[in-house]
Amino acid sequence: MLRPWQENTLSHLAIEEEQVIDTLPEVDRDPIGSALSVVWSNVQGWVGHRVPHILKLVHEIQTINGTHGDIVEIGVHHGKLFFIMAAAARPNEKCIAVDLFEDQDKNLDHSGKGSLSTFTQHMNDYFPHLKPQVSAISGDSMSITPATIRGRLGTSGARLFSVDGGHTVRHVINDMLLAQELLVPGGVILLDDFLGPLWPSVSEGLFEFLRTANTRLAPLLIFQNKLFLTTYSEHPTMLTQLRKLLDRDLPAEIHSNSWRYAEIGVHKVLCFA
Repeated sequence: MLRPWQENTLSHLAIEEEQVIDTLPEVDRDPIGSALSVVWSNVQGWVGHRVPHILKLVHEIQTINGTHGDIVEIGVHHGKLFFIMAAAARPNEKCIAVDLFEDQDKNLDHSGKGSLSTFTQHMNDYFPHLKPQVSAISGDSMSITPATIRGRLGTSGARLFSVDGGHTVRHVINDMLLAQELLVPGGVILLDDFLGPLWPSVSEGLFEFLRTANTRLAPLLIFQNKLFLTTYSEHPTMLTQLRKLLDRDLPAEIHSNSWRYAEIGVHKVLCFA
């Protein structure tokens, strides 16, 4: 049986606890969805409308698996995909944007037209909370090598790496080498315009990379103009995890003719058409 003074103390503590809870900042349970709602109509760029859903699943898998690392994109344009990816960054993870930006003389194939001022303005307007984590590097990725990438980008490893820079065969091979060097076990690379009819050089560059330079990557998913790859040892587990999450989220569609398994080289790949 509680004494009167004990009851008063417990009541006081309960009131204090409610006050503390009320003052805690609200946690965004869907940071990628929140970012998508902002960038879709406000940031110019090219992103498949369902790619953010796949990014949510990748983030969920990496959280389950305890995968940590920074977020990197080569070829950010105005930041449409970059900000969607960066929204899910953990407090200790860096978000690194690499682009020619205003130095368009080196944009040999005119595959984009980035602007550092526009990118920075979007960050200031819509994602000011990310500013301490974001680094924008103006430069040609062809000037970076696997041996120098950590020093140039100021990162020790990436769990998410978007390759959307120059679309020539040489650019794709170079940027895939950089991504391969930096990717942590269980990390994911997104290669843009894979199998895209307007940019056949991207597919040619990817297959040449796989044939001559790949040492640790395995294709995982083909979805809305992007090829997702992960590390070789983690590929079987992540493919199984991805399929289970798609069964959960798309129980009818996943069994339709829009989805099937295929192979790229020796690797089993889930494909959406």
